Amino acid sequence: MVIRQIQQTFTGVYEITLSVGSAFFLRACSLSLLTEENLFAGAELSDEEASDLLNAAVVYGAEFAAMTYLARAEHCRAGLERKLLKKGIEKSAVEKALDYLEQCGNLSDERFAGAWLRSRSIDHAEGRIRLAAELASRGVDRLASKKALDEFFSEKDELEICRRAYKKCLLFKKDLDKIKASLVQKGFTLKQIGIVISEEDSYL
Repeated sequence: MVIRQIQQTFTGVYEITLSVGSAFFLRACSLSLLTEENLFAGAELSDEEASDLLNAAVVYGAEFAAMTYLARAEHCRAGLERKLLKKGIEKSAVEKALDYLEQCGNLSDERFAGAWLRSRSIDHAEGRIRLAAELASRGVDRLASKKALDEFFSEKDELEICRRAYKKCLLFKKDLDKIKASLVQKGFTLKQIGIVISEEDSYL
């Protein structure tokens, strides 16, 4: 097989047309056997080298699909991987594409977690325990989740959020045990719940 045409479109990205088939794009860093020096019009390729090119093209296709999602909103790696696999893209290509996007900073579990926490806090009053569980259920990396939560609660007073949740519970529940159970479910510690209830009792 021969490279019939080749054009560099971005740094490290090439549009290639082989002697068979239509043109495709690839990122040179995704190649295993070939290097950029091997990419020129007229180059004759072995079956293994041609396969290397096509595999790199699949990785670039996965990267392009991932960037389409990321252009709309932040994603965590696990969530983005699920979406790409549902599109029928090979798992190995998805993993390589997401590795690259993480390396260049376009994909970040920590950034996703921070954005998710800020959005979630608009309509929900929840504690760290519940929020950590929600992030874990979405597949967010544990270290990234911890960093995002640390930053979030450096700006937000968790006890004040617990007060807000308690006052909301009072609108629907009168039984103290049910209120406590609800606040535990919302991710607050028994210590936080005790402080808030004691404060309210002191006002009565």
